[in-house]
Amino acid sequence: MEIVRLFSRRLLFWIIFFMGITCALINSALYLAMDYIVKKLSVLSQVADAPPELLILNESGAAAAAVNQFYLPAVICLFLITGLLLWLCLRMSLSKLMTDYEARAAVPADKPGKLSEFDIKEKERADKRLFLHLFSVLQREGRLMDFFSEDIEEYDDEQIGAAVRNIHDNCKKAVDKYLTAAPVVEQEEDEDILVEPGFDPNAVKLTGNVTGDPPFKGIVRHRGWKAENLELPSLSGSRDPEIIAPAEVEIL
Repeated sequence: MEIVRLFSRRLLFWIIFFMGITCALINSALYLAMDYIVKKLSVLSQVADAPPELLILNESGAAAAAVNQFYLPAVICLFLITGLLLWLCLRMSLSKLMTDYEARAAVPADKPGKLSEFDIKEKERADKRLFLHLFSVLQREGRLMDFFSEDIEEYDDEQIGAAVRNIHDNCKKAVDKYLTAAPVVEQEEDEDILVEPGFDPNAVKLTGNVTGDPPFKGIVRHRGWKAENLELPSLSGSRDPEIIAPAEVEIL
């Protein structure tokens, strides 16, 4: 992973940088302190009546100063090893985090899980209610189902026309409440149209002498309809999905 490599390089640089500064400060402080002590003991030991203990301390300080040349490189190596171990731990942690993140990102968020039998029935119930809701609205607003179930053979055309006008107005209001429809093509019916290559066959249905590849020249027989705005109703889960319109009973 490129991002892990780039981050690891920068992380290694800054770890070595700060470890080096810390090591230099500590070693410098120890070296200066040891040098000061050795020089002080050396001056005091040259006094004529210097006690034997001071001479022993002077010899110990000189020996410590000699060891100091080996101690400083050892401390530097220790800091470098600690910095490298810290860098390796951080790099492994970052690599694992990135691997887990990419694995989660590769899984589709909408991947369906296994539904229980109850969930399947509830989904079927909701889908059925949503499908029948339009018929329920058209029945409530325009009495459309009553019109379809009526035997119109015994009525003349004028009576049917008067009834249809009222049903048409009420049903149109109900449809406009949830759906804003627009024509698929801009041309009017019976006007010429050029069907360009790459057209959507679900949006434009070709009839007649269809041969070869587009572009096609033709005549608009129907403009089609598409939904520009759709508002789905929120349905409660308590209603029977098979009920389109409830029966009305007047209590006497």
